[in-house]
Amino acid sequence: MDQNQTAAAEKTKLTPSFEMIETAIKVWWKNLKKFILVYVWGILFALIPLAIGLAFVGLNLLPGVKDSLTFSVATMVVFVAALAFIIYFTVRAYIGIFLVVKHDYQGHEKDIFKETKKWFWPYLGLTLLTSVFVLLWTCLLIIPGIIFSIFYSLAAYVLFFEDKRGMAAIRRSVQLIKKYWWAVFGRFLLLGLVMWVFTVLLSIPLVMTVENSFFFHFWNVVVQVINMLIGPIALLFSYQIYQELVKIKK
Repeated sequence: MDQNQTAAAEKTKLTPSFEMIETAIKVWWKNLKKFILVYVWGILFALIPLAIGLAFVGLNLLPGVKDSLTFSVATMVVFVAALAFIIYFTVRAYIGIFLVVKHDYQGHEKDIFKETKKWFWPYLGLTLLTSVFVLLWTCLLIIPGIIFSIFYSLAAYVLFFEDKRGMAAIRRSVQLIKKYWWAVFGRFLLLGLVMWVFTVLLSIPLVMTVENSFFFHFWNVVVQVINMLIGPIALLFSYQIYQELVKIKK
């Protein structure tokens, strides 16, 4: 990029935050069914290890079994393995949302979920790598941790949309956000505030009811489900930032 192109890039502004939020909500609503179905495939597979883990826990409570040290250890091992598989399929369901966007909202949800398998380890490795880096920066001071968490925030999009992995994805994310840190930070901050306000309003019934009552637990589940359903909005919002920065940094 020559000096003229650099100057032009510096003058280019990102789309206003509220406009990005509006666009993200519209795209989310239009494709909500596909997002839900991808989630459902992950949940269905996660139910299998969950059922096995709960079955072992139930058997461990039976007379003549609950006092068996061997069976107790086996139950613990099975339950930990079941939890690992539940996390595995849950993460794959989340990866599926990226792939829905990557495939331009086309294709069958089952096929999209199958494709998440090959992305699991690259995504997990990238997530762990960025988390370690952010943690190390945070150990210096909170401010560096915040700064670099923003710089690394587009690494997952680089992974899925440019097929760059590990450090290559992180370096690309930093390159995209460079000179746009405040613009990206401000947009993420506003989105976080909007989502937080929505969650607080959604949780008001919990404050107005008796704790541990049936309605309390029921509404708590409702809040968790709604938060899961609206999760793609944040992804779609961030994807717009990624797309615009890619165009600017050509």
